[in-house]
Formats: sequence, C-alpha cells, structure tokens
Amino acid sequence: ITIIGAVSPPGGDFSEPVTENTKRFVTAFLALDKKLAYSRHYPAINYLTSYSGYISTLRDWYNDNVSPEMMELRTKMMNLLQEEEKLNEIVQLVGEDVLPNDQALVLETARIIKKGFLQQNALDKNDTYVVLEKQYKMLRVIDTFYENALKCIKLGIPISTIRSQDVVQDILKMKYELGNDDLAALDELCDRITDVYSSLSRKYE
Repeated sequence: ITIIGAVSPPGGDFSEPVTENTKRFVTAFLALDKKLAYSRHYPAINYLTSYSGYISTLRDWYNDNVSPEMMELRTKMMNLLQEEEKLNEIVQLVGEDVLPNDQALVLETARIIKKGFLQQNALDKNDTYVVLEKQYKMLRVIDTFYENALKCIKLGIPISTIRSQDVVQDILKMKYELGNDDLAALDELCDRITDVYSSLSRKYE
C-alpha cells in the first residue's frame, strides 16, 4: 500500500510543527520550492531538501538491473550540488571571479546537472519520459565531463576555456536530442568529451 500526503506550510516553512510531525512518518519526501518555480526550473522539487529512505533498499536492484555505478554517480552528483550550495554563499558576497578554478568547475558542473539532467520538459518527446538506462548514461556523461575538466584545471587551463568548448552545449542538449533508444550515442558523447579535453590538455602540457 502506498500512501501519499501533502502538507502546505505557511510561507514554505518546513520547520513548523505540522510539517515536522508529518516528516517523522514518511520515508520519501518531495519538497516543492517556489524559488525554483520562479526561475522556471521544473519540476520545482528542491533536490537538497527532498529525500528518500529507500536508497539503500534499492541499491541491489540498481546494481543488477541498471549498473553498479548508478548509485555511486548519484552520490557524487549530490555531493557536487551540496558543495555548490555552499559556494553560492561566497559568490553572493564577492562574486564568482574570485573562486579558484576547481571551485568554479563545481559551479559549472552543478549548472549542467540542473539544466541538463534535473530539469524536465513534459512537452518534449524525448524528455517527457526517460528510462533508467538513459538516466544512468546521462549521469555518466556529466561525470566524464567533470573528471576530464578537473584534469584540465590541474594543468592550469582556465575554467573559461573549459566551458567554452562546443561539447558543453552537446551535454546540455543530450536529453532533448537523444531518445531512450539512443544509448550508444551517449557512450559516443562520453568518448567525444574525453577526446576534446585530452586534446586541450596536450596544448598546455
């Protein structure tokens, strides 16, 4: 039996008593965020406040039916989003330009996660429904970008050069341009990302 409940706290204050008491009894919680809605980020679900208590329960299923990497990638992307939240406090005070390149890369990768993965267009034929296998491949594409870009950062390549590569736009558009049956194309995108940033690295070695 699945029971779904909705609580609408005044002013969106999740710390008020009714909401706090409700959260004591639920195992999965989706927090709608008006700031995300105002910024046209749909579905407007706060990815940091929301949670599921079934992650450990589903781990074996994901390992067997999708990929052993799936849950590791999920954890890694969540860590990047949490780190971005902390960095945004600094950015609001002094601006992004003062951040070292590795932290600027965290912001750029988080932007890609939000725009290229979390945001969903229900009116787009490829984005209205996404199978788990494609979700895994998309996470792998984003991780491939982050790891290759991080290698470039360590060589002293500025973040502006990294984000200006055409392949970044390909990553942002993959959910719209590639369907659920185009999994091989996502693997090819991973290879292309590696080639682009490997070529860029050789120019700075």
